[in-house]
Amino acid sequence: MADKKIKVLYDATLLSYFSEKNEKRSGVYFVTYNILKEILNHPEFEVTLYCDYKRTLYMQQLMKQDEMLRQFKLMEVKDITNPLIGLLASMNFKFRKAPEIKDNILKKAVRFIAFRSFHIYDRIRNDSPAFKKKLQEYDAYFSPYEIIPQEVEKDKTIKKFLFLHDTIPVILEDLYNEINLSSDWFRRLLKSLNKEDFYFANSLSTKNDFIKYAPSIIPENITVAYLGADEKFCRTTDEEKILQIKRKYNIPEDKKYIFSLCSVEPRKNLIFAVKNFVEFIKKNNIDDFVFVLGGGQVKQFQPKLEKELSDLREFQDKILKIGYVADEDLALLYSGAEMFVYPSIYEGFGMPVLEAMQCGAPVITSNVSSLPEVIGDAGIRIDPYKNEELIAAYEKMYFDRNFREQCIQKSLERAKEFSWEKCVDIITGEIKKAAGK
Repeated sequence: MADKKIKVLYDATLLSYFSEKNEKRSGVYFVTYNILKEILNHPEFEVTLYCDYKRTLYMQQLMKQDEMLRQFKLMEVKDITNPLIGLLASMNFKFRKAPEIKDNILKKAVRFIAFRSFHIYDRIRNDSPAFKKKLQEYDAYFSPYEIIPQEVEKDKTIKKFLFLHDTIPVILEDLYNEINLSSDWFRRLLKSLNKEDFYFANSLSTKNDFIKYAPSIIPENITVAYLGADEKFCRTTDEEKILQIKRKYNIPEDKKYIFSLCSVEPRKNLIFAVKNFVEFIKKNNIDDFVFVLGGGQVKQFQPKLEKELSDLREFQDKILKIGYVADEDLALLYSGAEMFVYPSIYEGFGMPVLEAMQCGAPVITSNVSSLPEVIGDAGIRIDPYKNEELIAAYEKMYFDRNFREQCIQKSLERAKEFSWEKCVDIITGEIKKAAGK
């Protein structure tokens, strides 16, 4: 008799926020999507998607568009305690998906009332007997990001797993006070962590951070599962393709370039990277090198850069802000780069570093948080606060061609140690142990 399949409820709520391909898709979106995709290679698991009831309509829409997601069924969780709010959410969804409906009075009223009702969503949970009975059909609940819902947490029969990504709001609280990144969501996350549930961390650094800031967690219940990079991130040596991508993003064909891909939030340390690039080319009288900034918000970076660099105007043509980069273009930009720089102050994992390595780009990154776990000895690690270390790293990569070639080969080898297959093997292995199958 064949073994009974392990039934897993997979929280895909996060995916419902990103139906369009643009810069709003964050790292945790790709984690959520790729873990789910890899689970398809584990036939011993029967996975059903779970989505917060207020996002169900968005999730249904996304599943119609996405071939991979269509392979799963969706567990519909309806709010039977307040049908009015559900009706408003449905109307709001239809209005947003119908641009031909202009901002008339009804549309504005629905949006206003729905917005004012959002705080009720967090208090209302579906505690109906029918839902509780449905929940008992599953062996495990897995959330790649979202806090485990109260209605699931109350069920003591289902094994619960949550993927932990970083502790940015507490570690960098002072840095983010002005934009209030230390959100209620993260405080609720810390409060929800307990001794009974099981957790995955994307690095040993992240595991240790959560042990420190959430003492209620049992360390043995946190398993490190390193992330992977998509297979599309692979090295290209075709000069014609690299030339085409340079033309597409208006990178001078006769110039070498440093590539950096990140948001402009303070912890990414982008001003530090650009400022020391300018010092590097000034010091060495270099004219064949430009700094290419990729990311959806880099154009907003200009005022901050002008404030920090008094001679910015003189080097304006050396700093190219190309903005959002389409997914299909990233591998070519990584491959064509003379080096990839990522001097972040803190990362839970640091996915761009792995992507760059997988494309054979020589990497300069920070020696803090999880980044040493990712890069190993494949590139240069620097103190993200020491200007002289970054300038020296630029010089080493630029002038020492043998060293740069070694970094390319080491990057390609190091990147092989990370994959979504390995990540999900760890996740499914732990679920099997906890589920007793």
